[in-house]
Amino acid sequence: MAADARRIGTPFQQSLGLRWTMDDGGSVAVELGMRDDLRGPAGSLEGGVVSTLADVAGASAAALAVGSLVATEHISISFLAPGRVGPIRATGVPLRVGRQDAVAEVRIVDAGKGDRLMAVALVTVRVLAERRPD
Repeated sequence: MAADARRIGTPFQQSLGLRWTMDDGGSVAVELGMRDDLRGPAGSLEGGVVSTLADVAGASAAALAVGSLVATEHISISFLAPGRVGPIRATGVPLRVGRQDAVAEVRIVDAGKGDRLMAVALVTVRVLAERRPD
């Protein structure tokens, strides 16, 4: 089921135009349309934007798994290929879910380039006390 980006995500995430999709298996995909203002000097998607996608997808998958708000503690990312066409899709899958923390694996692909693998990441989050958003 696709989620409406106007109803979820931070204002920063919304400004990027991120779109979330969750599946019954617990994975969360976050998709970004390629825009010229997100390209670096070589014409590919900026590394910081790729890292943001990894963080958002990993934290979203972890938050869904634990049923609570989370905060990223650590992220490790390996860049494998440039993103040039888009849309760019980051899919987070929980690997370990504990009471205080969780770890998710994220794969980032350029869907417009035959799902070319652009990056892989591990995202570790701290589980926060249950809190309702203001």
